Amino acid sequence: MSRNANVTRPLKVAILGANGQVGAELCLLLARRTDVEIIPVCRNRSGSAYLRWMGLACRHGRPADAADGSRLLRDCDVVINSTLATGTPGEIRRAEDRIACHAFQYSAPGATVIHFSTQSVYGDPRAGRLMRWESPYGRAKLATERSVRRAQQRTGKPAYLFRLGHVCGPLQNISSDIQAEIRAGRVVLPERDCASNTVFTVTIVDAILKAISGGVAPGTYDLMNAPQWTWSQVYAYEAQSLGLPLVTRMVPAAQPPQLKQRLQRQALRALGALTGLPLVRQQGNRLMAHLPDAVNRRAQAWWYARRIRTEIASLPKLPPPAEHLSWVANGRAFIDGLTPTAELLRSLPYAGLMRPVHTSWPPDLPDAEPPQTPHERLNMERMVAETSS
Repeated sequence: MSRNANVTRPLKVAILGANGQVGAELCLLLARRTDVEIIPVCRNRSGSAYLRWMGLACRHGRPADAADGSRLLRDCDVVINSTLATGTPGEIRRAEDRIACHAFQYSAPGATVIHFSTQSVYGDPRAGRLMRWESPYGRAKLATERSVRRAQQRTGKPAYLFRLGHVCGPLQNISSDIQAEIRAGRVVLPERDCASNTVFTVTIVDAILKAISGGVAPGTYDLMNAPQWTWSQVYAYEAQSLGLPLVTRMVPAAQPPQLKQRLQRQALRALGALTGLPLVRQQGNRLMAHLPDAVNRRAQAWWYARRIRTEIASLPKLPPPAEHLSWVANGRAFIDGLTPTAELLRSLPYAGLMRPVHTSWPPDLPDAEPPQTPHERLNMERMVAETSS
């Protein structure tokens, strides 16, 4: 696969953050292909241990560091940024900005950059919200998207921003959690089947291949299953992959309390705390003794009803469905022409994916060759100086 008819070698595809859940699974899937050469990039050899155990040679370094950018990315035709920075909010923001910029600055001339963002940029995903306020995480990801677009404009390199939702696959937490529910027979789904913002890693690979082959125009896309799956479809697939029947209990989705209900609950809690004080209870009982019998009987009936409700509420009951099963569906710009996710999964792409095929640990991948001509070296020194300043 190549965008240049004169280039017959496989495209070199660097995956930043290759030791993460998404990055690692993409590496394993893409490594099966012969039209791309995968270059997993991890910060250190400890982080790359799983991929190397699976037989994939890696490069090591910090893409956020200007000194490492050239040797890690200089010979790469495609850079996929699946990193997840850590630290304080300020540290995360600065690290993600540097990584996004370095993916453009230090990759090969004409390289394609694919940046993974998140559906969290759309704000609060819970249903029934008049305003979908963005979380700090969503705001940070939007800021990084702006950095990607600025870097793309400076360099002129094609860029793709894929906004991912819940990522499913053998190495992904959400798939593991769903499968654990199925094995334990504890699947609880809302009665109203909602569209999920899930995307299986095979669909991410399909989008990557279409992007680097020129089948998709550069831009920002919501990357989810093609077409979007409901949560019942996701659970049905995971049950089928386990070879187990899907036994579900359908319950009403938990509805967020309205403002009036929240105020009533707070008032009742305050009243309950007040009446629980010994002095208040003593004075109340003394007052009740002087009230008419009809009032006393009514108060006694209220107390019995309250105690019964408390006891009923303490009885075992079905847990409510997970909140994310009722989140609103997102999607503004989808990629046309993606292979249906169900069709991709029918070919059993995950079969044997997590089975090591090597007999010895592979050596580390060599660094990209340094600039050859004085002009190239001068340009590289200038970029490093600009980035470091």
